[in-house]
Amino acid sequence: MAKRLEIGALVGAAPSKNVVRKTPIPGDKVILLGGRTGRDGLGGATGSSKAHNSQSLTTCGAEVQKGNAPEERKVQRLFRNEEVTKLIKRCNDFGAGGVSVAIGELADGLVINLDKVPKKYEGLDGTELAISESQERMAVVVAKEDVDKMIAYAEKENLEATVVADVVEEERVKMYWRGKLIVDLSREFLNTNGDVKNAKVEVTKPEEEKSYFKKEKVEDIKTKWEETISSLNCCSQKGLVERFDSSIGAGSVLMPFGGKYQLTPSQGMVARIPTLKGYTNSGTIMTYGYNPYLASLSPFHGAVYAIIESVSKYVAIGGDYKKAYLTLQEYFEKLREEPTRWGKPFVALLGAYYVQKQLKIAAIGGKDSMSGSYNELDVPPTLVSFCIGETDTTKVVSNEFKKQNSKVMFLETKMGQDDILDFDNLKENYEIIHKLIKDEKVLSVSTITHGGIADVITKSCIGNKIGFEIKNSDIDLFYPYYGSFIIELKDNVEVKELKHIRKYNKRRKNYSK
Repeated sequence: MAKRLEIGALVGAAPSKNVVRKTPIPGDKVILLGGRTGRDGLGGATGSSKAHNSQSLTTCGAEVQKGNAPEERKVQRLFRNEEVTKLIKRCNDFGAGGVSVAIGELADGLVINLDKVPKKYEGLDGTELAISESQERMAVVVAKEDVDKMIAYAEKENLEATVVADVVEEERVKMYWRGKLIVDLSREFLNTNGDVKNAKVEVTKPEEEKSYFKKEKVEDIKTKWEETISSLNCCSQKGLVERFDSSIGAGSVLMPFGGKYQLTPSQGMVARIPTLKGYTNSGTIMTYGYNPYLASLSPFHGAVYAIIESVSKYVAIGGDYKKAYLTLQEYFEKLREEPTRWGKPFVALLGAYYVQKQLKIAAIGGKDSMSGSYNELDVPPTLVSFCIGETDTTKVVSNEFKKQNSKVMFLETKMGQDDILDFDNLKENYEIIHKLIKDEKVLSVSTITHGGIADVITKSCIGNKIGFEIKNSDIDLFYPYYGSFIIELKDNVEVKELKHIRKYNKRRKNYSK
């Protein structure tokens, strides 16, 4: 309808012995390696961070970078060589701001020669060379005596590598084009981040009668069930998902769809860490969480449950929440100078911070944009949480039902005050799930999200085409039981074993006190 959002997530890993962090010194050289520079991506960062209108389609084409996958693969291969990474003191990829940021951030004192920057074609002026966001380029700082080695390694991968800047004593960033000095800024000024800005924030209280967590009596369960699983956020997205190849590298542990018939959508992505020395059981789990309807009613609750959803999916797959990290992606309407608009990202970040404090999980990095407006339309308040951590891939559990006649249990997390979960109960349930998975006592685990139990059970059944009979008629099948789980137990496991785990956790808590 308007300014759409697509979020992709990528997991990288490197042996710690290959990661070098050094401070550049005068005499060091900055090498630009990879793709050439063109006009594509001029103003890309500002383009993604401004509101758009009907004219944008015809005037903003140059703001979009052109990808070059073969060149990118060469860069990846180069950086997997430990002899290469150990030469690098500092490194930046060319994203927002191009040369001016990617190189400008590497050291306190820099002299950059824009004439040395390799170009896709002639005709670029100094400004274009300085701010182009053309992709598949890296800036690396190496010692003067290591320049030839670095260039030789790059040439082995058929990559261009060119010295484009010098690290100098004077703490200024200078850029030369055609022999003229066109930029001369002091590092002291750059470090101030510009003028201090202030904004008025007005937080509006969510309307109680519009609470997302009200239970409703459903008269026609069949019709409601069909409506739930037919909604765009619950229905199958297999057609879209299969545009991407999840088998590349043969490291996928959970395919996007599980079961014999590959119909149950996985609740997260799990892959072995690819190593040059062969097979490993070390892998990563990444999950996400976000509910646009809840976020529209209350940005605070939207952020709270985005994190809870991502962490609960992570736990359901087999992750230990105490070893997880988050990264948050925020996207809000153009804020203008309206205090009520500023209030939305303000309370969303408060909500995210509140959950992080409760679960003791840190967020590393993130991305924000306050530009989600197109003509008169605004995006809903958006804070998407990604949860990531390392795992033993032999302990990973998928979410499709594995066999007939299994016992299936509903583990509920209690709701506390103000539509916020009881975090003590949530953490206790996380411990229960993690212990059951670690002890190999479960066949499948799913966490419940916006579609409720009806959504989870439908998806768990279709992967292996197994039916389901509900014995407890008191459970609300359509309520969003965030932080709660549907667990398929192994034959020899009794439900009472969960009570033993709960008692064990309470004893351990008292002992630690």
